[in-house]
Amino acid sequence: MTVFLLLAGCSRTNQEKRPASTIVPIAPAAQDQGGNSESRTPYYIGLIEEYKTLLAEDPGNLASNIALANAYFDSGQWREAIMYYERALQIDPRNPDIRTDMATSYRNLGMTGAALDQYRKALEYDPGHQNARYNIGVIYAHDRHDYAAAIHIWEDLLRIAPHHPRAEAIRINIEMFKKLSGKGGK
Repeated sequence: MTVFLLLAGCSRTNQEKRPASTIVPIAPAAQDQGGNSESRTPYYIGLIEEYKTLLAEDPGNLASNIALANAYFDSGQWREAIMYYERALQIDPRNPDIRTDMATSYRNLGMTGAALDQYRKALEYDPGHQNARYNIGVIYAHDRHDYAAAIHIWEDLLRIAPHHPRAEAIRINIEMFKKLSGKGGK
């Protein structure tokens, strides 16, 4: 039996937004081992070069660091994204959106411990940060197969945000994971 989980992109800190969600089967996290992501998203090459030029002139520019990190993120270049999210956090260390995006980059590299650390740090700065909460649940469900923890996280998220954009998918997954873990539905 194939189990499906609604996975989402993390929050975005610039004006460009990716589609809010993608349905993927529960399997190991997508990993970029230095493959050619340019063939998937060729327009990111120009954006990356433009942001690098801006940062060469002003390395402390928060918006440019975030934009470059996001361009790397969206093109699947996770390590590079992390590097520029870290630079952005040196400028704005309490920004939960940057931490959440960086955490998702770590997760996409299979580094779920580092991802959880960053999601939790985002929640320290913004306890109501919905994307950090959602993605913690994704790690517990998808990567660690700890369905009870995922259920707990997502039920808490739905208490905070009952009309969350992914609320219906979250509810479906909660019921499915309850059945898988032998707890049955409500």
